[in-house]
Amino acid sequence: MDTRFVCLGNSFKEGGRCLAGIILDKNNNPILEFGKPMWVRPTCHTLHGEVPNNIALPYQLLDILEVSNTTPAPHYYQSENVHFDEAGIHKVGTFDKDRLNCLCEDRRYIFKTRYPSLSEEVIQELKYSLMLVKPKQFEIIEKVYEDRTAPQHRMVFSYNNFTYDFSITDPVFLRQYHLNPDFVDGIQDVLLSLSVSVKFPPTNRYYKLVAGVIVMGYK
Repeated sequence: MDTRFVCLGNSFKEGGRCLAGIILDKNNNPILEFGKPMWVRPTCHTLHGEVPNNIALPYQLLDILEVSNTTPAPHYYQSENVHFDEAGIHKVGTFDKDRLNCLCEDRRYIFKTRYPSLSEEVIQELKYSLMLVKPKQFEIIEKVYEDRTAPQHRMVFSYNNFTYDFSITDPVFLRQYHLNPDFVDGIQDVLLSLSVSVKFPPTNRYYKLVAGVIVMGYK
């Protein structure tokens, strides 16, 4: 089966990239289930399911992509995973970002809790690992860790009256920030594509990530 989706994440993942997006029909309309958008995460037969860089690099957020011969490959909470023919991915169009506003989710918490990571117990209860949200405000911070040579860039944002603090894994946004940190001051609104990582062995926790930053407007 072929699957078409709007790319809302082409983020850093150990060994390659994580591609993800909302499934579209042949007329490029989002497919909904119980009123919520259906997500897909194409994965490869690699250590962490990552898509090799040479396959993922040509594609950007809002590209409409079609992948061939997809078969369901859910992995616990990552129910959106599918395997695909690595030679059968191509761009078929560009999605109008203004159509994303109605696809944002309104949940009390992001991935069941208001914390930046999930325990093994909580992850067993989670049935999804991707969502699109519209924060009320945001800022970028740099956090220094003793075991890291460079600071980690994180996004602090407000959603449904809670403040969240997640690591950013969107390579394009990070590149823009590195070139000119002040560029974020001119941004009026963003949508955030969020995901849950694989388990981080040193802490045995699963971290929430900002996988894609879609700028909706400037000041």
